[in-house]
Amino acid sequence: MSAALRRSFVWTSIAALFLDQLTKTIVYGMFNKPGASNSVPLIGSILKISFTTNPHGVFGIGFGSPVAHLILQCVGIILVLFFGLRTKSTFLGCAYGIILGGALGNLIDRFRLGYVIDFLDFEIRPLRFRWFTFNLADAFIVVGVILIFIYEIISGAREKKEKIEKEKKNEDACLSGQQLHNPD
Repeated sequence: MSAALRRSFVWTSIAALFLDQLTKTIVYGMFNKPGASNSVPLIGSILKISFTTNPHGVFGIGFGSPVAHLILQCVGIILVLFFGLRTKSTFLGCAYGIILGGALGNLIDRFRLGYVIDFLDFEIRPLRFRWFTFNLADAFIVVGVILIFIYEIISGAREKKEKIEKEKKNEDACLSGQQLHNPD
């Protein structure tokens, strides 16, 4: 892995981790005092900042003990490190970097507080749709995974196109070679 690529992976991880921890600290300070409101609208009733804690796993789903959550999160971080450090693409390095930063942000919360701070509250009332309350770390993980899928789809399509073009060139070369050697 080149030094520039490694830097993009590392700096993206650091930036994501910093933004996640900064926003959680700000939200904790806003809501963890006497008389504080329980919610602050950002975009009307669609997007609000609401302080909640999540002692469980993804989307607040509990599966096993808190130790199991920590182990699974550590395994995920190791896998992201493995793939992030092996990639040869700056784009993928950044995608893995934001996933790593998000995962580390939530892991820090679990070690430091025993729960994860969630605060982004998304709801579309006319459609009766409400998403789980989440944080920037969760958003970074989801965006990183989406970027990896997009990259894989685009690179797969590019490789397929290049393969078809190469086969066509080989076929054209064979046909022109046959015409040269065939006196008919």
